[in-house]
Amino acid sequence: MKRIDKIAELLTQYSEKQPVTASEMAEQLQITRANVSSDLNQLVKLGKAKKIGTKPVYFFSTTPTIKNEENILDDFIKKSPSLFHCGEQAKAAILYPPNGMHILLTGETGVGKSMFAELIYTYALVQNKLKADSNFITFNCADYANNPQLLVGSIFGVLKGAYTGADHDRVGLLEKANGGILFLDEIHRLPPEGQEMLFTFIDRGIYRRLGETNSERQAQVLLVCATTEDTSSSLLQTFIRRIPMRIEIPSLVDRGLEERLNLIATFFQTETKKLRTPIEVSTNTIRALLGYHCPNNVGQLKADIQLLCAKAYSQFIARQEETIKISSYELPHYIREGLYNTEDRKKIWLLLPNMNTRFFLFNEEETTLFLPKETKGNDIYQIIEQKMSDMERIGLNISQTSEIIDTTITNYYRSYNTDSVVDLNNLEQIVGSEIVATANKVCEKASRLLTIYLSDNVRYGLALHLYNTIQRVKRGQTIINPRIVEIKQEHPRLFDAAQHCLSVIESDFSIRLPEDEAGFLALFFTSDESKSKKRTKVEVIVVAHGESTATSMANVVNKLLGEQIAIGFDMNLEEKPIVTLTNIQNYLSAKNQLKDVLLLVDMGSLINFSDELEKNLNIQIRCIELVSTLHVLEASRKASLGHGLNEVFESTKNIRGLSTYKKNYEEQKPGKLYILTLCTTGEGSAQLIKKMLDNRLNLRGGACEIVSLQITDERLLEQTITNLSCSGKIICTIGTFQLSLASPHFSITDALDETKTKQIQSLIDYEIAFEGMRTNIANMLVYKDGEQLIVSIREWVETMAAQINPDISYEIKVGLACHIVCMIDRLKQGKNVSCFPQTSTFQEKFAVEIASVQKNSQFLETYYAITIPKDEIFYITAFFMNESFL
Repeated sequence: MKRIDKIAELLTQYSEKQPVTASEMAEQLQITRANVSSDLNQLVKLGKAKKIGTKPVYFFSTTPTIKNEENILDDFIKKSPSLFHCGEQAKAAILYPPNGMHILLTGETGVGKSMFAELIYTYALVQNKLKADSNFITFNCADYANNPQLLVGSIFGVLKGAYTGADHDRVGLLEKANGGILFLDEIHRLPPEGQEMLFTFIDRGIYRRLGETNSERQAQVLLVCATTEDTSSSLLQTFIRRIPMRIEIPSLVDRGLEERLNLIATFFQTETKKLRTPIEVSTNTIRALLGYHCPNNVGQLKADIQLLCAKAYSQFIARQEETIKISSYELPHYIREGLYNTEDRKKIWLLLPNMNTRFFLFNEEETTLFLPKETKGNDIYQIIEQKMSDMERIGLNISQTSEIIDTTITNYYRSYNTDSVVDLNNLEQIVGSEIVATANKVCEKASRLLTIYLSDNVRYGLALHLYNTIQRVKRGQTIINPRIVEIKQEHPRLFDAAQHCLSVIESDFSIRLPEDEAGFLALFFTSDESKSKKRTKVEVIVVAHGESTATSMANVVNKLLGEQIAIGFDMNLEEKPIVTLTNIQNYLSAKNQLKDVLLLVDMGSLINFSDELEKNLNIQIRCIELVSTLHVLEASRKASLGHGLNEVFESTKNIRGLSTYKKNYEEQKPGKLYILTLCTTGEGSAQLIKKMLDNRLNLRGGACEIVSLQITDERLLEQTITNLSCSGKIICTIGTFQLSLASPHFSITDALDETKTKQIQSLIDYEIAFEGMRTNIANMLVYKDGEQLIVSIREWVETMAAQINPDISYEIKVGLACHIVCMIDRLKQGKNVSCFPQTSTFQEKFAVEIASVQKNSQFLETYYAITIPKDEIFYITAFFMNESFL
């Protein structure tokens, strides 16, 4: 076979949707790129190939073969493991000699029976069980369920004169599907006589058109039927017996969240193909789609995603935006409810934790929603971006961030310069043969230039890194190395070799790479230097009161650094200090080699621990009180770099501006709500009111409690109120006597009035609603102090409501607070807000209220460093005045 013929044969595997470069083909055929390029251009002249693009130029065949998809069902099942048994049944049915076995698909509406039937057809094609030009005919029996004659005629065909109106012969679906597959959906709508005609065809392969009596017709058709009904009651048993292969497709709920995530990704990618434009989807949108109630299964999920894409596309066209974006702010209410899914919330957030980016990109070929499991944690770009995001949330300044990134990068490359064993055999399955080949070339070139030996660990790590690099370039993401200047200065020889290696990668994949990437490559070649890693000389121990205060700080810091440096000891309030001291001493004593200790404590009383430990263990200990996460981070970072105790102590002690990073509010667990009923004895009228309200009010599953109090014992009353205030919130008091509390007070007469009882119920519902905002919405905001923002905006809304319209309902207050919180979140990101309709009419009607809102909004602008547009002032005013936006 001539060289050009080999190239032409290989090119048939590539289509316009999946073209190939000359370099990629040269690598596969082990032919020089120049020769491959010359032959490809010759094929273009002959009309056997086409080329598109510039730098790189892509080629594809004008007559591509069907891509080898022998395991198409296996590929599908990898994403949907709950359908494993379904896939195995389908394959068995298709491969069953001589012509396959008829199939009956069962399952709820929308589970994907039609989609599964198409997969069966594709599998039959690639297995050569059907000819390439075989038809896949679909027909829904429900379309003609009210006209059985027309329904049967559609399937089997009609002879002229068979019934009134049959004025010509008509070909049936069986005849059209001859040699292929006929998919009959809602088969239970086929009348009994039709089912009998169908099982005659199944038995003998023959059928008659409706009205035909003297002749028989033959066809070779594989039937795939589907029903949502119980087959034992909706189909003839004689018909059922003739379709032994019955496959039940599970519902969306039964398929689990990971499969649902795969379906979501598949549907978004399908829409990008239709729109021919990439789509960006926010993390919270994906979470909502994972959590919302989807009663019509996969079909509804697909339809809802199509609607979201259609709406986003219309905005993309109308507003001439740069990309199609879908965010949770634009979701329909019933989908947004998925964000508050309490049952699956933990699973959803484990599946999609706080990401380094708020948007996932979908295009025709791939998505940033997934990375191979083996490469997660091996993407230095993503690790750096995640660290930057995490540290921005904590509030670290630029210099502190830079130091942590230095440590992160150092630790990343150390992990590939160890003596641990890696499995190179599995590497090709993870990243592909092309990546492995290029990684080997890079390692060989670096070894030659630097006269060094690069271990299997380095080759393994480099291959994973190259995989992420290529994916990043394909997605159009930038490559930035925060340490590029230091690397060029500290490792000039390694950096020079890395730049030479870049040309290998660029040639193999026809891409351009910045010198920042050479900085990353250079650090893979520091095998000798990395082995001189300094051992940590200092143990960092955090001691703090509370159930998880110390361990939480230690965990956050260890996660940021990527090393287990800090250890936390939590001290319960009821626990005696000697118990914690003993635990720390036992922990240190169990070490094979004692190190010096930096003790970080939250209260001055614990500072005495250092003297006791120093005396008992004969080691050096320094102590710092009023600990914060920032202190633990600095101490651990210095310790990880091998600094001594005094250096770690001084560096940590010199951390300034603790109050800048300290939240000005206390994070509280959801406390209980209390309604106090008051009388002289705490019994009598107070108990009667309590019993009455217990029956009238919805106490929200015990979230609110009614407490009867005696007011004559002043000391007891004061102590009780203090205790209740510590454990929760007093939302109102009821009784003849009014206490000096900020909470609303109702008289006994009010309590007997049903209208006033509704007001009390509103107070309960108001608190529950805001607690829901605080716990659910805060984590969905980009703004780093989401809970503090919600608490502050609640106070602002209540203050403004008292001035403008004291009678607005709690629902409006909650809605307005949510609106303002989201507005501030968007403005902080530099995003635009919507235009207010009917501006002039609204301005005339509420001029005074608008002025008041605008004046008081200056506080929000100053505090949050934003500028609130005039349209938003109108929206806020409309909320206060309970006025429609439209």
